[in-house]
Parts: sequence; structure tokens; C-alpha cells
Amino acid sequence: MRTREARRVKKDALKRARIYGHNPELISGEGAMHLYGCLEQKCFHLLECWDNPTHACGTMMHEPCANALKRSWWRRIRYKIYKFIWFVTE
Repeated sequence: MRTREARRVKKDALKRARIYGHNPELISGEGAMHLYGCLEQKCFHLLECWDNPTHACGTMMHEPCANALKRSWWRRIRYKIYKFIWFVTE
């Protein structure tokens, strides 16, 4: 990522994906686009971060990871708390 704003948008998008229970990992970091995928089994959500125009899109920021939420009751509670805090402060 070339610009500071693009790096900030990417960092916020990855943070939001982690709040939804995903374990994002870089698939492709070529040029102006970075593509991330979830490492959880049977989770096919993706996250695309673009440099020009600066934006991030994909289902990883909007859909919870089913496998991560099934793992433990503590993750489900933490997910709901983080989601509430995230949307209240936004």
C-alpha cells in the first residue's frame, strides 16, 4: 500500500474482520490490491483492500465466521460485545 490513508483503511478492515471472528491471512499483495482470506476451515469469505481508489470491500467485514463462533461460548460473547462497542462508537 502506497498511501497512508490506504494503510489506515486496510488496518481498520482487518480489525473489523477479526471482530467478526475471522483469522485473516494475506493471499495476494500485488500492486495496488491486497487480497485476504480467512484461515478457518469451511470459511470462504474474502477481503479486498485497494490503494487507488482507497477502499476495502468483501464479505469478511460484514459476515461472522461460523467456525470461529462455534468454537467456544467465550468467543460468542466477546463477538457480541465487540460488535456492540464497534457500532456504538462508529
